[in-house]
Amino acid sequence: MNGMRRPAGIGVGAWVRFGGQVRTVTAVTTTTVKLTETDGPVVVVELDALLKDEDFAVVDIPVRQPLPAASFLETFPKAVMEKALWWEGHILEVLHGLPPTAEPGTRPRPGSGPRPPS
Repeated sequence: MNGMRRPAGIGVGAWVRFGGQVRTVTAVTTTTVKLTETDGPVVVVELDALLKDEDFAVVDIPVRQPLPAASFLETFPKAVMEKALWWEGHILEVLHGLPPTAEPGTRPRPGSGPRPPS
């Protein structure tokens, strides 16, 4: 292990500044980060290059993670799609402390949700 750690906030849904533009993180792997602009192309950047970029900064971290498009699920039988969406809601609640159906501004239950950096 090389000891390099990803800064807090580089996760799906975060906004980062890279190469003079603010972009949304849409995917993260161990070595790459996929970034998109509002109306621009998708850019895949090596994590090392992103972190070394002089302009790099985490601009905003959303409180709630955006849900991915469910359109790809429509290719599966209805029962499979419903079960996948059911699991998705529960997984998102475990990860973020709130179900995706929570009203904006709802706070996670005590002991649930993301922890602030220590």
